[in-house]
Amino acid sequence: MITATQIRVGNILKFNGDLCRVLKVQHVTPGKGNAVVQTDMRNLRSGLKINNRFRSTETVEKVEVFERKMQFLYSDNKIYHFMDPETFDQVEIQEDILEEAIPFLKPEAVLTVSLFEGSPLGVALPSRVTLKVSQCDPPSKGKAGATKEALMENGNKVRVPLFIKEGDEIVVDTESNSYAEKA
Repeated sequence: MITATQIRVGNILKFNGDLCRVLKVQHVTPGKGNAVVQTDMRNLRSGLKINNRFRSTETVEKVEVFERKMQFLYSDNKIYHFMDPETFDQVEIQEDILEEAIPFLKPEAVLTVSLFEGSPLGVALPSRVTLKVSQCDPPSKGKAGATKEALMENGNKVRVPLFIKEGDEIVVDTESNSYAEKA
């Protein structure tokens, strides 16, 4: 159990009997009254976003999550298959759990998978990934800062500078899905 003031972004909390991932935390101290902690959370089962206000003295149950390095193998419809490279244990993760990570997955990529009681809760992405450009317009000259759309090897679309050509490898920022640099 932790107090509301100890809640941090990324924590997994047991709230109303469900597991919720904390997306945003804001400490609010009104001019009159007691301080509160305003949180935005996502229910990991239903995917619904929850806004809740905790009094600063309230306690909430923080769930301990086990993290394992796992290798992405392949996707089959809406199920993604991961394997522990040391034990060869395999885990299937539903598409709705991975939603923000899907554009950056490529076979054999090693990611950190969060598990609670053997069930996957999500995947931690690195801040940057290297992807190969599979389709884009030919390189051209233009004004500084001009971009074009490029299709990556895994189906993700990224805006890239005009000098990038098919076959180039680029580094993509996973938080903004934007071009960072040429690999």
